[in-house]
Amino acid sequence: MDEARLALGYNYVNYNGEAVYLEGIQSVLRIDGEEIAFRLKHGVLYVTGEELAVSDLCGASVLVRGKITAVETGESRNAKAKREKEGDSK
Repeated sequence: MDEARLALGYNYVNYNGEAVYLEGIQSVLRIDGEEIAFRLKHGVLYVTGEELAVSDLCGASVLVRGKITAVETGESRNAKAKREKEGDSK
């Protein structure tokens, strides 16, 4: 298990890009076919892909099915955008 994920209060298992099981979810913020956003204790977690759907939601756990391309926190997403912006300005 990833220690950083556990420290932030969540964990996930990606099943070959066909589904992802998430733990530590506090609520669902947004659902559409290409992105689902979940509130965590310490931030937001995004699942991106195609044809995404929440198939099971039980307490703090959720199963998302579809073509999963990424699972990332808002913090990692912001850092990635910053790196891309810095690369564009060079």
